[in-house]
Amino acid sequence: MHNPHPRPHDPQGSAGVSLSIFVDGQQQPIFDDQLGKEVLELSLKQRIILGRQDVAKGDPGPFRTITFTDHRKLIITSFQQREVSRRSLDIAPDAAGNYLRVGNIGNHEVPMSPSSEGRITHQQVRTFVTSELAHSPVRLLIGDNLAIQLSGYGAPVDHPFPEPSPTNISQSVADVAEMMRQSRMADGYATPSGPSSADVERILGAVSDVLEKAASSPDFFSSAAENVCKLGNFDSCSYLGLDQLANQWQCEATWPATDSASLEGPVFDSQALEYIWSNRQTWSTPIIDGEQQPQERVVVTPVVSHESVVGALYASKRPHKLGDDTMADCEVKFVEVIRDCLTVGLERLKKEQEAAKQQVCLAQFFPPGIADRILYDETLLETREENITVLFCDIRGFSTISSALGSVQTLQWLREVLGELSESVIRHDGVLLEYVGDELVAMWGAPDYQPEHPNLACQAAIDMIGKLDQLNQLWSDRIPDDLLPFGLTIGINTGDCVVGKKGTDYKYMWGPLGPTVNIASRIQGATKQFCPKQERDESGTLYYPPEILITESTRLGVTTNMPTRFLGTIKVVNIPEPVRVYELSARASGSWNQLRQNYEAAYRQFEERNFLEALNTLDGISKVEECQSDGPTKCLRDRALMLLQNPKLIGKEHPVWMLDQK
Repeated sequence: MHNPHPRPHDPQGSAGVSLSIFVDGQQQPIFDDQLGKEVLELSLKQRIILGRQDVAKGDPGPFRTITFTDHRKLIITSFQQREVSRRSLDIAPDAAGNYLRVGNIGNHEVPMSPSSEGRITHQQVRTFVTSELAHSPVRLLIGDNLAIQLSGYGAPVDHPFPEPSPTNISQSVADVAEMMRQSRMADGYATPSGPSSADVERILGAVSDVLEKAASSPDFFSSAAENVCKLGNFDSCSYLGLDQLANQWQCEATWPATDSASLEGPVFDSQALEYIWSNRQTWSTPIIDGEQQPQERVVVTPVVSHESVVGALYASKRPHKLGDDTMADCEVKFVEVIRDCLTVGLERLKKEQEAAKQQVCLAQFFPPGIADRILYDETLLETREENITVLFCDIRGFSTISSALGSVQTLQWLREVLGELSESVIRHDGVLLEYVGDELVAMWGAPDYQPEHPNLACQAAIDMIGKLDQLNQLWSDRIPDDLLPFGLTIGINTGDCVVGKKGTDYKYMWGPLGPTVNIASRIQGATKQFCPKQERDESGTLYYPPEILITESTRLGVTTNMPTRFLGTIKVVNIPEPVRVYELSARASGSWNQLRQNYEAAYRQFEERNFLEALNTLDGISKVEECQSDGPTKCLRDRALMLLQNPKLIGKEHPVWMLDQK
C-alpha cells in the first residue's frame, strides 16, 4: 500500500532522527513549514523546541512547525492544555547525526517508554545514540494522552578527531576489541563474530575508571596513565601538559610513579612531541624491515581542546620487559581511547567552569530559577516583543541626605538600601535591570513567561515600602534627625515592549526598550507632583506624596485585591497620550476606603467642572485626622480653587493635568 507520508531520509545516507506525534495512540500528521506539506515523521536536522501553543505570540495550531533563525518550534498541543508547558522539550542532534540531546525545559517530568528508559526530570538532559534509536525507538510521554516518538535512521558518520564524545568513545571501544580479536591478544575466547565479553569488559572498565574521575581531581591524569599501561602492556605512561605561554611540555603525571629518591625521571622524544603538536595526530615508533630493534617503542597522542593541543599521552614499551616487543595496532588504539576520555573530562571541566562563571553573572540580574533556565536555554534572551511590567524606584530625599553623609557613607547607605530593595524584587520573581544613581529599575514578564507579572511587581513595591521603617531606624544615628525619615517613590507600568540585548560591541545590557519603560519612569517622577511644593502650609500641616503610582494598564492586570484609588489623568513630558494613574497604598489604614471614596467622588465633580462641590468634598476629607497629610487631596483642592477663581484657565484638555517636569 502506498504511504502518502514517506519516511524521511537523507540522500547521502547519513544518520538522523525522525519525530512522530501520537494522541490516544493514534499517529498525527505534522505540517512541516519548510517542506510546505504534511508528514508523518519529522526529520530532525536542527535544534527544535516542542511546546504548547502560545496564542499571544501568534502561534499556529497543533502539529505545525515554525522555523526561526537558529532553531525550529513544533506546536504539540493547543493553548487550553495547560499541563503542557509553552516550552516543554529542547531537542538537538549533533552535527554528524551520531547522537541526540533531549532536554526537559518544561515544568513537569517526562516519563519514557519503554519504562526501563526511566524519565527526564525538570532541567535534565538525556543523550540518545542515533543507531540505537534506529533499533529501539523511544517515546516521551508529554501529557496524559500525548506522546512523542524518536526513531533513528541511516548509518552514523564518524566524528573527525579532535571532537571526542562519550558516543565515539563507545565506538572506539568496539574498534579496539575487534583489533584484539584479529591480533589474537584477547584475554578470553574470541568468537567468530567478534571479541569476547571479557575483552570488552576489561576495556570498558578502564574507560569508566577514567571518565568517573573529575578532571579537577589530582589523580585524573595518573589514573589515565595507569589504565594505558594495564590495557596495552606498556611499561610506563605519562601525561604531559603544554604550557601555551612558555611553549614547553611539563610532565604532570607518570605511572608507575617515579621514585622520589631518584633524580632520574622519564625522558621524552622531542621529535615525537613536535610531530603531534604540528599534525594533531598520533605518533608511534615506526617498524622498518632490517632495522635493529629499538631500545624503546613509543606511542604519543595529542589531547586537543578547541582546536589547540593542550597535552599529550606518552606511552613506552621497553624490550624484554612486559609483553612482546612489537607494537600492535590495538595497543596504539588503547592509548587513543584513554586520550579521548581525557579530552571529554577536560571539556567537561571547562564547561563546568564556564557555567559557574555565567551562573554568577546571571544571578546578579535574574532570580535563581530563571538564571538556571537561561544557563541551559540561551534563546530566552533573544530579542522579542513581550507584555511586561516595569518598576522604577527612587529614594526620596537622597540629595540632601547624601550632602550630609559625605561620599563614603553615602555609598554605604546606598548599598544597604538598594540591597534591601533588590531583595524585594528577587523575592517576587523580578529581574533587576540596573541601578542609576539612587534609582532601581526592575521588570517582570520576561525573559520567562509570568502571566501574573502586574501582581508580582505591585507586591514587590509594597514589600519595598514595608522595609522603610527598619532602614530609617538602622541609619538614625548617622542621618540628621531633620532629614529623617527618608522615603521611596515608585512608578509601575504594564504594556507591550521589545525585550532583548541592547548596547554596542564594547558593552551591552539585556532589558526592555520602548514607551512602556518611558511611561514607568515618568510615572515614578510624577509622584512628587501629587504633593504641594511647600510640604507644610500656613497651619503647619505636613503633606506626603503617594509612595506608589501605577498606570491603569497595571491596575487592570492586577488579579488580587490590592488597595488602589484613582488619582486622575496626567500628561507627562515627551509622552503624547494622557495616562490614567492610580495610587497603590502600602500602608492602608482603617480610613483608607473612606479616603478613596471621597477623593474619587471629588475628582468626578472636578472633572464635571463642579469645582465648588469638589472643594466641599475635599474639605470633608481634611477633617479626618488620618487624612490631613494626604498630598493628592491638597493638590486637587489647589487645582479646583484655582479654576473656580479663574475660569479662563480651564483648557480644552480638562481634566488632564499637564505636567511640565519629568
